[in-house]
Amino acid sequence: MGTFYAAVEVFDPEGPANMPDGADYGGEARFFVLTAEDLSEALATLANSISVNGLRLDRVLHAGAVEAFEDEILPFEIDIDGMAETAQGSGEICVSEAHPFEPDESDGVASGCYAVCIDAFDMEWADEDEGEYGGHYQLAVIKAETAAEALQQLVEDFEAEGIVIISLEGLVDAKAFPFDAYEFQFEEDDAVSEVLEQGGMIVSNAYAYPPEAPRKLDS
Repeated sequence: MGTFYAAVEVFDPEGPANMPDGADYGGEARFFVLTAEDLSEALATLANSISVNGLRLDRVLHAGAVEAFEDEILPFEIDIDGMAETAQGSGEICVSEAHPFEPDESDGVASGCYAVCIDAFDMEWADEDEGEYGGHYQLAVIKAETAAEALQQLVEDFEAEGIVIISLEGLVDAKAFPFDAYEFQFEEDDAVSEVLEQGGMIVSNAYAYPPEAPRKLDS
């Protein structure tokens, strides 16, 4: 079992009633820690829990193993060590306080398509490039009406290919995804339009990185 985190944005139907006078409710940021066999299982469990609790998953900003967590990805402070200890001891999902926010310019009519940057490990690729491949980065564009549907499609498609998701960044509506910030390419001239027309998921080219060097023990 591993311990994983996810920084997400959700929409709570009761959220508008909790906003200060004059403030509009756009959703709320929450941080989760839970144990699972791998990140895919953790994300599936989390998405189900969010739905069961009457919330709508809108974005997965970051997700990965707790040991790889970096403080600067969050605009608020959390006790990652304490949350991990609680999750490991109880076997339950540990969640931070809600941090509500107002709507921004990326909100509005959904495009029907989501995009995400993935850090993954392909066993077949590892066998072909033994000793040189440690994982790869790749973009994915997925036709889905909701973030939860996009997440499910991503997890199922990668599992079917035998690819392990190590971490992900920015599972958001494609119209809000910063494609220009990444140096990936798609075979299609317009991956978003192609996915909207054909359905399913399209992935970009991938950039592999070498295995981590073994840590030296202090003598």
